[in-house]
Amino acid sequence: MELLASRFITQGDLHEDEVVYPLPAPWWSRPYEYAWAARLVRPTDVVLDVACGVCHPFKFRLAELAAETHACDADPRVTSPEAILADIAESAGAQAAAGFDRTRLAQVRLQACDMTRMPYADRSFDRVFCISVFEHLAPLDQLRALLELTRVLEDDGLIALTLDHPTVDLERLRRHLEVVGLRFAGDVDLTIPPDAIASSYWGPELRCVRLALRKDPAAYDG
Repeated sequence: MELLASRFITQGDLHEDEVVYPLPAPWWSRPYEYAWAARLVRPTDVVLDVACGVCHPFKFRLAELAAETHACDADPRVTSPEAILADIAESAGAQAAAGFDRTRLAQVRLQACDMTRMPYADRSFDRVFCISVFEHLAPLDQLRALLELTRVLEDDGLIALTLDHPTVDLERLRRHLEVVGLRFAGDVDLTIPPDAIASSYWGPELRCVRLALRKDPAAYDG
């Protein structure tokens, strides 16, 4: 199933320039990341958006699609409606904030916490999303975060992870996946295609990778 293929995101992939509000141009990969990740949600799912950001709208899109939506971030502003609106205005403009439907705030269960020490019970979520976060983590924290994402995932659940390359070392990440007991959910090809989406907005040229991951039953048997 191509939707579960782990690979670089390409220019021909589905993308959405508006997700709850028009996405700012510096968020170069989000139109593609959000469009892919949203298609992984089933109506009966309980889902978690990890390190969701304060203003970032994917958590609100998830609430349209899933039975129950949780989201967490280390920034304490994530639990403040006024702070969320202020951050939307700062990042996406005053018009985006003015047009934001405040009823969406009650549709997501928001929590301020460290993603390497989340307060959720084991096996709480059918789908766990972590969008454009790992490039901001040191290698050891990447491993700690993967342990937590795996812990809170249902045994038959799915993790959707996106990240920037080459900021994230993909070979090291593969080793981390083995350590925590995760496997790729579908086909995997981490060679860089010529039509991979790319940006130099933040400095050296970056390309975006999507990973669909499941628990490896062999790692948990017995």
